[in-house]
Amino acid sequence: MFQVLLCDDELSVTNFLKTSIPWESLGIQNIFTASDGKEALALFDKNRIDLLITDIRMPRMDGLKLLEAVRQKSPDTHCILLTAYGEFEYARAAFRLGVDNYLLKPIQLGELTDTIENTVENMYLHRRNKEALFRENILRRWLGGNIGEDELGERSNLLGDINIYQFSYCASCMIKIDRSVSLSAYTEHCARSLSSSYDCLHVWDNQGYYVLITGGHSIDRQEVADVLEQTARQLHITEKIRIAVGSVADQSENLPLSYQSAVKQLSASGSSSAFLQIVPDSSLIQSSIDASIDYESLSPIIQKSIDYIHNEYANGVSIKEFCAKHTITTAYLGYLFKKETNTFFNNYLNAYRLEKAIELLVKTQERVNQVAERTGFTSTSYFITSFKKYTGMAPSKYREQYQ
Repeated sequence: MFQVLLCDDELSVTNFLKTSIPWESLGIQNIFTASDGKEALALFDKNRIDLLITDIRMPRMDGLKLLEAVRQKSPDTHCILLTAYGEFEYARAAFRLGVDNYLLKPIQLGELTDTIENTVENMYLHRRNKEALFRENILRRWLGGNIGEDELGERSNLLGDINIYQFSYCASCMIKIDRSVSLSAYTEHCARSLSSSYDCLHVWDNQGYYVLITGGHSIDRQEVADVLEQTARQLHITEKIRIAVGSVADQSENLPLSYQSAVKQLSASGSSSAFLQIVPDSSLIQSSIDASIDYESLSPIIQKSIDYIHNEYANGVSIKEFCAKHTITTAYLGYLFKKETNTFFNNYLNAYRLEKAIELLVKTQERVNQVAERTGFTSTSYFITSFKKYTGMAPSKYREQYQ
């Protein structure tokens, strides 16, 4: 809903406008009135005015001077000008100041109502465009890792189509090698196909890539890739674009790592590469994986706990067993581990085991159940479920693609 200011030195005019126009049905919530420009400016200082309807000829400050001042204070305010027959020069000057429309006095109620309705439509369009730009800015900052978790939460209502508190996210980047392709239209098709399973948003990044962001409880990268490929084939554009499906991130703050993995894949492969690629790195990006932890900066007890995981991951690793051996409570160790590594003990353990499983799948011919057993998983079915969530593929599919 918007707010309007009616400005005219004739009280009968402002009263007529205030009571005769169906403001609420037109999307106007609050109506302010003023008898001249100075009084109007005082109201601008205290209120957000979305629409100004003003006469030109008024004492103390006329409508043109009011418009000039309003453009300084509130450049996005829309304006409808009320003018008499002999004031077209004033009207032309007003248009240079960005007035939306002008109407001749005496006012015709139907004409004014139609004009207000059209202006409000433009105001909604302008607001939607501003919100879209704001949303795109938030998305770019999110992809670049330049927005904090708290701010992202506060701004999440502007993102609309994605829940930032999902369990997994994936960024797919694409470029076009034929200028005739509309990546935004293509991605909109893909997003509609994926919408039954995932939240989707898409945006141009700052490097010239178009990015599809998917979020959900558990992202299947192969499903995302299949939709991207099927849609491209339906539109006959597989020879005109290149796509990289990035890693899967386990929380919103790690989406930039998924995005970076896709960008890196596209940059390294170039335009002569395959139409669609899935980043071969392990895909559930844990903020705790060794590359992102400065081991030397960790406290001695956390260093020991990481060493314990690395040495005993294939066996029955237990945080209780470790804590009993080092006379520390599990709650306090868990607190320290999360504080220093930005992940939980069990998450780190699970990620490390899965990294070792990936090595075995790629470098050996061991069966899936043997790989599960060698990496500390007591249940093959749980291993397969965890592996699929981690990489976006079943172990057998991963071996087939990357061995």
